[in-house]
Amino acid sequence: MIRAEENFIEKAFEALIERGVASPSMLTTSTVTDGDIDAFEQRFDVRLPSLFRTYLKAYCYDFSVICAPVPLDDRGHDLPGSEKGLCWIELISLPAKEPLGNLYAFMESFRRISTNKGLMNQRFEKIKNFVPIGDWDGPLCMNLNQIDVQQEQINTWQICRFEETVFDWKGAGYIDAKGNVTGERMFPDFRALLEIFFYGKYDKAYEQQLRTYGEEMPDYSYYIQRRS
Repeated sequence: MIRAEENFIEKAFEALIERGVASPSMLTTSTVTDGDIDAFEQRFDVRLPSLFRTYLKAYCYDFSVICAPVPLDDRGHDLPGSEKGLCWIELISLPAKEPLGNLYAFMESFRRISTNKGLMNQRFEKIKNFVPIGDWDGPLCMNLNQIDVQQEQINTWQICRFEETVFDWKGAGYIDAKGNVTGERMFPDFRALLEIFFYGKYDKAYEQQLRTYGEEMPDYSYYIQRRS
């Protein structure tokens, strides 16, 4: 399983380069060790998914903002012919110097803000297992409470977001009927996110859509931006 995950991550970065989104010069071999990740887990009392651990140990890079076409009308069932549109997210940057620094900062910020009595006012136990891995108009998180992920059932999805201007999480639907924090579910899991943003899962369908509308083909070199 470990080797399969390593292959998946390696090919994900290769795809990013082959698509013309990134260049080899943007990547350096990661200096992150299992011990570094273990220390992070111990610091925050969480258990990161194996695939995400493998990702953290693969490469260092200083870009963060990345985009890709995604289905706009039915992300849950991925219907053939569904309209696609470009989606920009900020994925965690892993610079060569202190590569896990941003992950620590995201985690500390999310916990501080979401438990602040003057803001979201959530109990720590409710948000403890959310790990921010980026930003999408607010924290983009992995919900570690969600382990039985099923592509066809959005209520099982692991990757979610919390809009930064939304303070009433219950009113926004970020809390389910049982009182569990769920956020707005966006992708099944981290693998699915990489399939879209690194592998370019919907590139061909998006290009066909552009041809149908008589629009210009995308310039993939603009699909990624370095962290400012």
